[in-house]
Amino acid sequence: MIHAFVMLLLLAPIGVAEGQSSARFGLAVTGQTLTAGFNNNVTMTATYSYYSKTAFSSGSLYDVDLAVSLPSPLHMLGDNRWHYDLIRTKESVAVTIQVYAPTGAIGESYDGSVTMTYRELGEISYTEETHSISFSVQGWINLAVYGIQVTPASVSPGGNATVSGNVLNSGNIAAYNASVTVESEALALGTSASVYLGEVDINIARPFSLLVYFGENLTEGTYPLTVKVSAIDTERPSSPYIVQQQSQIEIKQPVVQPSIPRQSQGGAVAILFEILRYIYRLFFGLSDLPMPTG
Repeated sequence: MIHAFVMLLLLAPIGVAEGQSSARFGLAVTGQTLTAGFNNNVTMTATYSYYSKTAFSSGSLYDVDLAVSLPSPLHMLGDNRWHYDLIRTKESVAVTIQVYAPTGAIGESYDGSVTMTYRELGEISYTEETHSISFSVQGWINLAVYGIQVTPASVSPGGNATVSGNVLNSGNIAAYNASVTVESEALALGTSASVYLGEVDINIARPFSLLVYFGENLTEGTYPLTVKVSAIDTERPSSPYIVQQQSQIEIKQPVVQPSIPRQSQGGAVAILFEILRYIYRLFFGLSDLPMPTG
C-alpha cells in the first residue's frame, strides 16, 4: 500500500494552488511616488518570513518566480519576471525596476501587483500568492532665474537701484505663490526687497523688477546680491521650491565738484570802459562813447 501511495503522488498532475490561507512572503516597496516625465526607480524586496515545522518542510522554497504587473498608462522598462532556484527562510530577494509615468497621469493613483509562485519540499503543486502595490504620480517644477540686471550698476551710500530679470519654469506643472527676494549685507535696514509673482506657468518667462535701497554707512566696494525665487509645489506644499542667482552692486562715494565764484558781467574791462565813458562825456559833451568790439 505504501508503494501504491508513492506511485500515486508521482503520477499526480503538477498544478498551481491559489488562495492559500497564509502568505509565505512579506513585501516592502520603495519608490511608489512616481514623477511624471521620468524613469523612476522602484525597488521591491520580498522576504520569506513563514516557516512551518512539518514532516515535509525544510524551511526553504524552490523554483520561485517573482512577477511584477503594472496598469496602463504606467510603463515598466526591461524584464518583469525573475526566477530563483532556492530561497531559504528569513532570506530576502530584491528587484529594482524603472517605471515611466506620462504627464497625463499627474495627480492619479494606480494599483499594480507582485506575484510569487513557488514550490515547497514535499509538495507537488506550486503555490501562488499575490501582493498589491500602489503608485501615485506627481508633477515637478523646475525654476530658473536668468537675465539679471542691476540699474545703475554703481550707486552712492544711501542710494537705490532697480534689480530686474526673468523666471522660467521648465517643469511640467505650474508653480504657485512665487516671489522674488534680493538679499545682501548692503541693503538698508528695515527696507523691503521682494516682489510677488504668483503663478508661474510652464515654459512662459515671467519678468520681474524691484527697487532696492542700500545702507547710508556703507564703505566703497563691490557687494554681492543674491536674487532668490521661492515657489510652492502643490504636490509637496510643505517643502517650498527655492532657486537663486548671484549679481553685484558697486558702492562709490559721490564726487564733489569745487564751486567757482561768478564774476560780474564784463569784468575789469567793462568797469574801465564805464570810467572812460564818463570822462569823455564830461570834456566833450558827447552823449556816449562807442562800445569796443573784438
